[in-house]
Order: sequence, then structure tokens, then C-alpha cells
Amino acid sequence: MITPIIETERMILRPLTVADADDIFERWTTDERVAKYVRWSVHSSVDITKEWLKLAEENIPSDNSYDWGFTLKDSGYLFGSGGIFYKEEEGIWELGYNLMHSHWNQGYATEAAKAMLDFGIGELNIKEFVAFHAVDNPASGAVMRKCGFKYEGNEIHTKFDGVTKLESKRHRLVVE
Repeated sequence: MITPIIETERMILRPLTVADADDIFERWTTDERVAKYVRWSVHSSVDITKEWLKLAEENIPSDNSYDWGFTLKDSGYLFGSGGIFYKEEEGIWELGYNLMHSHWNQGYATEAAKAMLDFGIGELNIKEFVAFHAVDNPASGAVMRKCGFKYEGNEIHTKFDGVTKLESKRHRLVVE
């Protein structure tokens, strides 16, 4: 299924494209405050952001990867991204999200996460999800709890750089 546009009360979630690279690079992929809680490291050049967005754009027609940019409904301002992705090695879908720092603690992550989960459950008939948050980021854990996830335990992940370790809390959502 092609990644759809999803509308929430305050946001439009839309597929990301390479054309978003400069905004994303400027707003959050260069921000240490954001990168310390996620699996990617700070992007040292816009080319790194473009490479990620090329993959996201190639996955728009995929049945196993849905990646959205979070934009404000009233202005179209792009301030975050997230998605649901099938983890073949575990046979489960994973939810993930990140926002530029200025938009933290305003309910946007919860609103976006619920919209992505509603799509996965309602349109794709997904019955189970996992999600992770850095141990040092309890606000993200609160988002997961608000979405119905239950804590399962801690795990150590290697960031996408292949070197840096990140201790995360694993949560699971089972749809009845």
C-alpha cells in the first residue's frame, strides 16, 4: 500500500521526500538533543539526510515500511517524522518517531503515534507492535503508555553508526 496522507486534529502526516532534506537537516538531524535519544547519530552533512530520505521515498509504495513527515496543519511546517516498519527478523511491526526540540512536550508525539497506530491497525490489520525509547527519555515512554504499550524490559541497541550503544526500554502493544 502506498504511504497515505493522514490528518489529525493539529497535523498532517505525509510521506517524506528528498525535497525535505534541507528543512530536516536544519531542524532536527543536526540537533544533539534529539540524536542522543534515537538510533541515528547527528547528521554531519545534508547529504546524510538526503540518503535517508532517498530510502524513505523508495519505500513509499512498500507494504512493509511507512514513513511520514509531521507537519502543522495550519502552516505546513515540517517538525518531525516517524513511521511503522516491519521487523522481519522478529516478525513484528515497530513504531518510531522523533520531533525537533522546540516541539517536544506539546502532545504532538502522542497525536502522531496514535494516528500511525490507527492506520496500522485499521488499514493493515496489524495486531502487535513494539516500540523503544532511550532510558534517559521517559517522556517518550509516557507517549507509549498513552498509546497502550506495556513495558517489557531494557535492551542495548547499537546506533546506525555501528559503534555507539544506546540503552532502551522495550514496549509492546497487543491489539485485542
